[in-house]
Amino acid sequence: MSDPVGPIGPCDESDLTGLLRLSAAQDWPHTEDDWRTVLASGEVFGHRNIQDEIISCAAMIPYESAGTGPSTSLGMIIVDAQARRQGLGQDLMKEAIQRASGQTPSPLLRLISTLDGRPLYEKYGFRTVEKLHSYRRPANAAPVGKHPPARGQELRPLDRSLVESVIALDASAFGHRRARMLQERIARAERSLVLFQNAAPVGYGLLVRQKSLANLGPLVAPDDAAALTLITGLMSGLDSAPFRIDLPARQKAIFGDIETLGFVENDVPPIMLRSPDGVNLDGTQAIEGRNAPQKHYYGIAAQAFG
Repeated sequence: MSDPVGPIGPCDESDLTGLLRLSAAQDWPHTEDDWRTVLASGEVFGHRNIQDEIISCAAMIPYESAGTGPSTSLGMIIVDAQARRQGLGQDLMKEAIQRASGQTPSPLLRLISTLDGRPLYEKYGFRTVEKLHSYRRPANAAPVGKHPPARGQELRPLDRSLVESVIALDASAFGHRRARMLQERIARAERSLVLFQNAAPVGYGLLVRQKSLANLGPLVAPDDAAALTLITGLMSGLDSAPFRIDLPARQKAIFGDIETLGFVENDVPPIMLRSPDGVNLDGTQAIEGRNAPQKHYYGIAAQAFG
């Protein structure tokens, strides 16, 4: 017989040990800082057992409208292996949808699914609109040469005076304003670069560590060449580190260049959306409508953030 399970309740920083235990059990590389970023960017909730141990969790990260209506990213959806087959995953999805439905206007819901989780999300109205290509580069790979900026372009460090410009640039590329999450992510970044074209910011990129793993993203650029300039600029001098970058399928023109840099495709999870009214989304309409064109959005921040 399974242990009694309490109702869904909120999680906060006092729950970091339990949240880390859940993500570590999935072989996810999240650190306390990762969880702090998630907690500071949105809300986390889950179930507890009779011993008050967290046995499930989900995060909702809200984004403001940038002309296409608000959206919310769902992530870190985990149920402890010992507590599965009790409907806890369904409870988490119902809770997330109920919370979203209670907002005015109701947001578009987005998530990046595991293959195992996809049937559950489809049951609750999510539809695959695109694939995400996750690339890894092993430690101590061959040195990476810099891809020089084009004429009239230059790379500059992202300092405090540029944060608002980067948030606006990201909103234009992503389709939603992600100020709170980006401020947290920028604060954690080991490296952060802004690409200028004729003295105006046109792209940016962050490098955030998860222990030894160097994650590249978010990454916004005006074109493929500029994206490579940002990527190689962020990687410069860190050849001993393992790297990760996750790129939407629409950026397939750059995949060959990424592989030339020593990256190998590791996973191809689905990007899924659910419309505010729960009506099924057509993939093309979702990307070109509520999900925005995103043609300048080259690399995601992390799968929890969409």
